Amino acid sequence: MNRSKLITLTVLLAATVSLLLYGCGGGDRETASMDNASSITIVSDPDVYGWMDLSLSQASPIEAATGENTIWLLFDGGNLLRFSTGEGKWKSFILDGIGNVLDFDLYGDSPVMLTEEGLYVFDVSDGEMISEEIPEDFRPMDVAVDGDEIAVLDVSGAVAVLNKDGIEVYEPSIEVNPAGFLTKVGPDWVYGEKDGNLVFFDPTVSLWQKEESPRFDILVSASDVVFLGRNDSVFVRTAPGEWEYHAEGRLYENGLILAEEGISSVLAPGRIVAEPPAFEPDVLMAMKPFETPLWAVDELGMTVYSRIGMVETELPYYDSQRVACSVAGQDDGGMQGDPGSISDMLQMGGGTFRIYESVSVRPDPFTEFSSHTRDARRDIETISVEEFRLVGITLDPVGGDQAMVEDGLGVPYVLYEGTVLANNSHVAEITSNEVIVIQDVIVDYSTRGGGETTIPTIYSLRLHEEGGL
Repeated sequence: MNRSKLITLTVLLAATVSLLLYGCGGGDRETASMDNASSITIVSDPDVYGWMDLSLSQASPIEAATGENTIWLLFDGGNLLRFSTGEGKWKSFILDGIGNVLDFDLYGDSPVMLTEEGLYVFDVSDGEMISEEIPEDFRPMDVAVDGDEIAVLDVSGAVAVLNKDGIEVYEPSIEVNPAGFLTKVGPDWVYGEKDGNLVFFDPTVSLWQKEESPRFDILVSASDVVFLGRNDSVFVRTAPGEWEYHAEGRLYENGLILAEEGISSVLAPGRIVAEPPAFEPDVLMAMKPFETPLWAVDELGMTVYSRIGMVETELPYYDSQRVACSVAGQDDGGMQGDPGSISDMLQMGGGTFRIYESVSVRPDPFTEFSSHTRDARRDIETISVEEFRLVGITLDPVGGDQAMVEDGLGVPYVLYEGTVLANNSHVAEITSNEVIVIQDVIVDYSTRGGGETTIPTIYSLRLHEEGGL
């Protein structure tokens, strides 16, 4: 008589484990007691936050910008990627003939790309590329957007302003030595000089002024206030030529401050928006005004700090529309072809959620990783249940219950009901203290005159109970 074999694999931790997501969001929490006086922390709402890797099919983006509800990423070769919190998904485009992009910004929700030949604005609503030719002797170095105006800074210090009436170039009436960081403060376009001074230009009265300031690494503005960053310190302009210490930390272009205790903004440096990521990013951005999701980028990849499930981090193939670009006065630009000429241009896959320092017993789960990459994850379908140990469980009646596990190297993964693992197994159920995994074992009885039959093997990953092995 054939008998099903029940195998129970119990994973025991060395101490009672509570789910402590790195940078958890708000929400009511309650502690549920288990037998033998062990306890776990159950999150009773879906507002669980953490840093998660974005699976990129190519190198990190060369340019990025955020708006109220979107982020745009530009990759080498003209691949353009857009994520919308409203739509909850990514959209991709491939740009032809745009050339080398010097700077990147957003005009509303439309990417603005500055090249040596011209200024390009891509309107995603109708798929058209609007271009404006830059004067022949103009050598652009920086672009900035304010309301209905787009301004371009020349290496000579001249400013070209594009609005609904066209483009007008303003030559400086004073001697300047521009370093970039073009921004708008009140009626003035402002940029920094290489010696640390600031240049103010008011196009309404064609007034150029220069103002002394400390030397700085970066210059930003917010709510018509100017801030500068220098040596991991932030200073604020309190009056013309007067500056005061504002906050400790590294200042980024959109006004975020990264300090040891967390990430905040220049407008509220004492209010921590998120815990710092596990690395110091080259680019740090937020959905305006300084709220999550937060995006961190360096040469090794890109991560996002958001509510789990809010941002799609594991992306399948995406259809890309091809957009041809041309400068004004040349061939007609805009969309080429029709939706039928769609091709797969970007592949983003093979990734799973990874919450930095949130599911590991080590203070830094990446200390053992190669210095050449932070990503030690594998496709979860290739990992067998025996390699996992259960670290914590999040009960979420809205988005689905989640289990935090680690493999033998301490690399974290998130399991959901239905997650497929190696060896023909899948997650069947997640409870407050247990993950049930079923492996379908196919047994061949043909040598005995029978056929094939499937025998389910059950694995149980449990949170540690006091008194266990």
